[in-house]
Order: sequence, then structure tokens, then C-alpha cells
Amino acid sequence: MDLETSRPFQIRTPHAIASVRGTLYAVDVSPGATAVFVVQGQVQVGRRTGPGTVLLRPGEGVDVSPGAPLTVRRWPRERVSRLLSRFGR
Repeated sequence: MDLETSRPFQIRTPHAIASVRGTLYAVDVSPGATAVFVVQGQVQVGRRTGPGTVLLRPGEGVDVSPGAPLTVRRWPRERVSRLLSRFGR
């Protein structure tokens, strides 16, 4: 398979689309929002419907919910630990 022409890996939730950019990241989906956090590399996150995307780098996350802006933040250690522990990390 030619990696240059293959489709990028994406995770789609009811609120967001997160695309891999050579990275390690976690996605947490709840009924009202989707949270995306990057451990290593970069992830581009956009809404499933509507304009706007953000690029996350290591240590950054974004919460995607209807009507709220896409705001990139450095997540507190406690939130990161809580999320990653769910995946055995």
C-alpha cells in the first residue's frame, strides 16, 4: 500500500473528528461532548458539522461540545492521569 495516498486514520464521534498526525492520543466520548488529548505527536480536531479545526500538540487537549468554541488548553496532570489510566497508561 502506498502510504502517501492512503486515507488518514480518523476517530469520529457525534461531536468531533480527530485525525492522526503520527501520534499517541486519547479520545473520551460522553453523551454531551468529546475530549481529545495528545501525548505525543499532533492531532487535528474539528467538529463533525460546522467550521473550525484546531491542531493539538503534546500536553494539549480540547473539549468539543455543541455551541462551545474549540479552545486548546494544556490539561492539568490530574485530568491526564485520570484519562490515560483508563487505557492502562
